[in-house]
Amino acid sequence: MDPFLVYLIAVNVVAFLLFTIDYLIMAGNDYDWDTGLMDGRILSLFAVAGGAPGMLLALAVWARRVNKHNIAWWFTAIVCLVVWGMVCAWKWGLISFDGFWDAVFHGFNRGVLHGLGVYLLVANVATFLAFGFDKLIAADDGIDPRRKGGLRLPELWLMGLSLLGGSVGGMVAMRLFRHKTRKWYFVAGPPLFVVLQTVLFLYLHAAGLY
Repeated sequence: MDPFLVYLIAVNVVAFLLFTIDYLIMAGNDYDWDTGLMDGRILSLFAVAGGAPGMLLALAVWARRVNKHNIAWWFTAIVCLVVWGMVCAWKWGLISFDGFWDAVFHGFNRGVLHGLGVYLLVANVATFLAFGFDKLIAADDGIDPRRKGGLRLPELWLMGLSLLGGSVGGMVAMRLFRHKTRKWYFVAGPPLFVVLQTVLFLYLHAAGLY
């Protein structure tokens, strides 16, 4: 069996088991998120090492819903899944990079660039407005946001919009409105998404997929 495949299977099994144990310990402590097997940042390293599918499976089985306690895990796993997906596609010959440099320096398809530009414009405007709306509701000190029919946007929406192309709009809104700037995953997430999206765009182009 391919040693690379054996490694991926092993790291995903370990990631699933560790996240399962961590969740069960937390559940046994009345869902105290400060308890668990080990520091959450250390657990996240298993996704970086290739265990993103195992991590996502454990989250889907045990956590089920995305919340402020596990959102960083979800998005770390998603980003790592995309990165390792690109690595595996190259490793197993699903994508060829013969003539890589020719592809990189070859002119981009104008139709693709135009469509992508329109999509990114819409995505970033929507993300900017979403952050602004959430800040507006959060800043209303006269009414408890929890009593306003759940008008506050879930962090999943804000991070999801950023991941789907609206990172720049999200970062501008964060700075302009001073919103979500104390949460490390909002500070680190959107810039990382921009890097990921740029790499993915060049990767697909170099592979001759558009």
